[in-house]
Amino acid sequence: MRLYELFIGFRYLKSKKNQVSISSNTLLSIFIVFLGVFILIVVNSVMNGFQAAIKDKILDIDSHVTVSKTYNGGTGAGIRHYQRLAKQILAIPEVRSADPIIQGQGIIRFRSFISPVMIRGIGTMQSFPSDVRKFVRQGPKDPGGKAGVYIGEEMARDNNIFLGDRIELIVPKGQLAASTGLVPGIGTFQVLGLFKTGYYDFDTKMVVMPLPLAQNLFEIGDSVWGIGVKIHDVYRMRDVASMIRSTIGFHYMTLTAEERNQNLFYALRLEKLIMTIILLLIIISAGFTIMGTLVMVVMEKRKAVGILKSMGAGPNSIMVIFVLEGFFIGVIGALSGAVVGMATAINLGGIIQWIEDVVNSVAAYVYELFDLGFFYHINIVPRHVYYIEGIPTEVVPEFVVFITVFAVFLCTVAAIFPAWNASRMSPVETIRYE
Repeated sequence: MRLYELFIGFRYLKSKKNQVSISSNTLLSIFIVFLGVFILIVVNSVMNGFQAAIKDKILDIDSHVTVSKTYNGGTGAGIRHYQRLAKQILAIPEVRSADPIIQGQGIIRFRSFISPVMIRGIGTMQSFPSDVRKFVRQGPKDPGGKAGVYIGEEMARDNNIFLGDRIELIVPKGQLAASTGLVPGIGTFQVLGLFKTGYYDFDTKMVVMPLPLAQNLFEIGDSVWGIGVKIHDVYRMRDVASMIRSTIGFHYMTLTAEERNQNLFYALRLEKLIMTIILLLIIISAGFTIMGTLVMVVMEKRKAVGILKSMGAGPNSIMVIFVLEGFFIGVIGALSGAVVGMATAINLGGIIQWIEDVVNSVAAYVYELFDLGFFYHINIVPRHVYYIEGIPTEVVPEFVVFITVFAVFLCTVAAIFPAWNASRMSPVETIRYE
């Protein structure tokens, strides 16, 4: 590529009438590329942020790896020698903690309120593990020998349950019989404390109690449903699960948090993939716009092309000139979209808050001006739906680089066809009819 080809290719971006400003067609092409890259980076960052936030909340309260003998929902035979098994698991360097747990479904009844819940027994009658204790917001951090339970703040708020109230838990217990089925077990417990994990399903449907209480409630004796394992590096859950199986034997089953919540994580990944594909179509549409723009530029520059060829410019030089124009459009649009997109994604929480303040200020003024009644504050992101404070974002540098390079590549490829047409023009014919 020679210097004059670069100079002419850049000059063709400018308007024919005003050599200082960029032509409207070129501006439109740059804007479409900018918009595609910008939206794709922002949307992908938000979806990455939501996925990471939900995953972090699940991993924060739930076990990273769960070891069980057979899945029985808290009934039937479980793991008998769980203290010895927990010590074997703790001997693995990658393991941070290994706590015996009982987890099963039940029903909570408080006055006229009846709802299905997930009951988890963990810890001793005196204390809970630190991973449970840190979520307790009201009441003592540990049961302290009392026969009580801990419920989520959301469950307590929705059903007017206060500290010290007594609730009933109904669970299936005993062995399954053909004549009677599963006999329900009923226990009455005092609410000792309220916890908040930040994950909606746990805070509205989870009841936590000491392990001995859960064993008595489900009547399973001195056995547990499984061992909840926390590890140091959450990105190595599968590897550590394999180590645990090798250590304790393959007659035990290990499930990672991702495997237990695979439907949720699969739905999040599928949603992100579909949105990415849809938004990529914006960039592809920009490629067709650039192709149409360069076709018009070629028709507009017929005389200039003829003059360049008569002065000795070869077909390859003409083709390079117009390919460079598509390349410049891609570079300007993609880089500006990447910079603005990353800046928006990083500061999205503040931007959303500013928009909310402006919208609420204008709406409150309109309500007061026309006496429309009481104005309710508008939230762009309803917290009762997402249950995540603010809008989490996570910018992936590799994705930003990929989408920027892809946009530039697509714009350059889109310029090949009109550039090839320009290179085939006959200088005599083009000058004759101009």
